[in-house]
Amino acid sequence: MDALVALHAAAALLLLVAGLAKVARPAPTTELLSTLGLPERPLITVAIGAVESTVGIVALAVGGPLAAIATGALYLGFVVVVWRAMAAGATSCGCFGRVDAPPSWVHVAGNALLAAVSFGAAAGRTPVEVMDGQPAGGVAFVLLVGVVAGLALVAFTALPEALGARRPGPAPARPFRIDLEEHP
Repeated sequence: MDALVALHAAAALLLLVAGLAKVARPAPTTELLSTLGLPERPLITVAIGAVESTVGIVALAVGGPLAAIATGALYLGFVVVVWRAMAAGATSCGCFGRVDAPPSWVHVAGNALLAAVSFGAAAGRTPVEVMDGQPAGGVAFVLLVGVVAGLALVAFTALPEALGARRPGPAPARPFRIDLEEHP
């Protein structure tokens, strides 16, 4: 069960990071809202980011079933948003304040997984309780959570880009050729 709590804590940390990114750089999320037919107001994006950050902090520092359920509910909402963004042809998910993080099935599946582990963690101990029971004040737990959150960030941003780069694109109109002959 503590492994589930670690995954949930990584989800909460990622939520905190994504929320702060929206507050600092609201433009990509604001543009996504417009693409989805919602009001294009940076203040709305900042409010969304503030809610994400607050839920992430509460889930990490306080924990408990309500914080885990709130984290899971946000990730379930992200499943819907990313799915709609893909359907609308959006070029950015708007999640991390980056323009170049395209919405993808990797993102949908990752959000669904993070929602599921957060809902599951609602029945377990809090991240602070897990850390209290570990040697060295839970340093290993904190490192694990940081690494998993970092890997999730890479999966949501770089992996879809890398997979997209592997897709064969249209063939060039004519092959590249260097003509070494002089023309008169």
